[in-house]
Amino acid sequence: MCGITGFFQNSSIPTSPEHTLGKMSNALLHRGPDSNGTWFSHDKNIGLAHQRLAIVDTSSLGYQPMQGRRFILIFNGEIYNFRTLKKEIENAHQFIFKGHSDTEVLLAALELWGIEKTLKKIEGMFAFCAYDQHKKIAYLARDRMGEKPLYFSKNRKGFLFGSELKALRQHPNSENKICQKALSLYFKHNCIPAPYSIYENTFKLQPGHYLQLDTRTLNYETRCYWSASQTFENGARKPFHGGPLEAADHLEQLLNESINDQMLADVPLGAFLSGGIDSSVVTAIMQANNSQPINTYSIGFSYQEFNEAEHAKAIAKHLGTHHTEFYVSEQDTKDVIPNLSNIYCEPFADSSQIPTYLVSKLAREHVTVALSGDGGDELFAGYTRYAQTLEKWKKLKSSPPVRKMLLKLATQLPPSLIDSVIGQLLYAAGKYNKHASTRLNALAWKQQSDSLQDFYCRNIEFWHPYSNLLLETEDPNYCLNSIPQQLSAVSDLGKLQLLDMQMYLPDDILTKVDRAAMAVSLETRVPMLNHRIVEFAASLPDEIKIRDSIAKWPLHEILSRHVPRELFERPKQGFAIPIGEWLKGPLKEWMLDLLNEQQIKKQGLFNYKAIQPIVAMHLDGNSDYSLHLWSLLMFQSWQAENTLKV
Repeated sequence: MCGITGFFQNSSIPTSPEHTLGKMSNALLHRGPDSNGTWFSHDKNIGLAHQRLAIVDTSSLGYQPMQGRRFILIFNGEIYNFRTLKKEIENAHQFIFKGHSDTEVLLAALELWGIEKTLKKIEGMFAFCAYDQHKKIAYLARDRMGEKPLYFSKNRKGFLFGSELKALRQHPNSENKICQKALSLYFKHNCIPAPYSIYENTFKLQPGHYLQLDTRTLNYETRCYWSASQTFENGARKPFHGGPLEAADHLEQLLNESINDQMLADVPLGAFLSGGIDSSVVTAIMQANNSQPINTYSIGFSYQEFNEAEHAKAIAKHLGTHHTEFYVSEQDTKDVIPNLSNIYCEPFADSSQIPTYLVSKLAREHVTVALSGDGGDELFAGYTRYAQTLEKWKKLKSSPPVRKMLLKLATQLPPSLIDSVIGQLLYAAGKYNKHASTRLNALAWKQQSDSLQDFYCRNIEFWHPYSNLLLETEDPNYCLNSIPQQLSAVSDLGKLQLLDMQMYLPDDILTKVDRAAMAVSLETRVPMLNHRIVEFAASLPDEIKIRDSIAKWPLHEILSRHVPRELFERPKQGFAIPIGEWLKGPLKEWMLDLLNEQQIKKQGLFNYKAIQPIVAMHLDGNSDYSLHLWSLLMFQSWQAENTLKV
């Protein structure tokens, strides 16, 4: 796990190339504090830098940039099947390796097989840049699921790239103007979906893609080498034909292989254990394959409805792990908040970023690598919103058209009239809400959906278009509104999973974990996202994923082989924090300061009339708007820390 950055330019820059690249590299020091290295072309118009967190082959033989006969390579991540590939290369090509790092194997693979074949063969999490000195072509590549980040930017002065935006910002040619398309998407999803970033002309390389750059002209194109959409379509057309227990057996075998591969490290290793199904499965298999207790880590809260620490402790005790837990206080939260805008380097508003950072910090006191259970909900249909969405969509399709028309007409009435009339009706029914117009608008907008995918997307959005939050909005094409039409074989449930795998998983979940862990120089690995497991999950019929009303049934079955069911069969809890309560209490003044009317109007981005009632409704105790408020607060906090051209 490391940080990579660099530039390709066709003219000199105001400062020395060495100084500029040094600043870019130093911005990623947290991602790789063990060593660093740089490489320049003879004319200094190409510069590559690497910050190393040494995990496999911690000797100098693993240093980067690593130079071969043709390629110069800088690499962030891990290639889990590098030992198999190393034997294949040695046997077929009489190649002699100097060390035993996966970087050296990746470099050899690129030299022997080229970019396309290499990407098809390697299994792992990665983002890398490989410069072909002979052809003057540079390749940037990102792993299939998007575990590792990679940003790039091109303007008339050059091409920049890096693991995080903060590296690109150090280059004098960096243009840091807010992208209105990205801002619109951010307030829909509380994160910014690829390929967009918060800055104009700066992008995220999408998962399963690589970029080919002609370093002489600086023209580039991106290509897809692995597609989640195609994987789901293939899985639906060639489904798994065994029974439920056979599916669980095969999945357990795949998980064993993936976890064993990912436990390879020359440094201390452990696991996050939340007490939920996914992390418990990973922990159980890790412990079953170890003669000594593995290290496990969990976070707890004094608010019982958010606390899974006791469940994690019970599972750890049964499995016999060496368990460490940390209970988060309000002060711990306050201490983390000022650092979030720097940790995430662009607006990011999943509030579980706080406990994720804290559990990473806790683990880093003892280990350098931690395995997590992320991905299980997306792969095996674990989210309760899937069943809820399908049921609501079924009702919507069967509802008379006049209902939609009346709802739409009702939204044209003055909000004060709606709040008064409908509010009184709700009061008579014992469900009084003085902000009935807001709820009516939400209901009407969702019911205008013309497809299941559109209906799902409208239901998972935070700030809806009718809220008029932004003074200027743009609705760009991105993964959630451009699902391929050829997914004829994929079930409705599968389509919802695919939507989450294309945006929520890489741009929220994996982004959250990567930045939080890397901020404390901790490598995280996600064994469920091995692409062979993803492809198997895509082939499972819906009735195996959800069986006897149990979501993620195969994972439940596997866990029951290691842990008594009474320790884990309970209602699902997310990895959440009581942010709603904290915004009414210890974080209230901080919130009101960032969202004060004068500041909002000075920025010229938001309509204060859309913000003020949300704040009031949250503080009056009748509604929970913490998700909406957190997105605003994270943007305000981020902008306060970044000097931008708006």
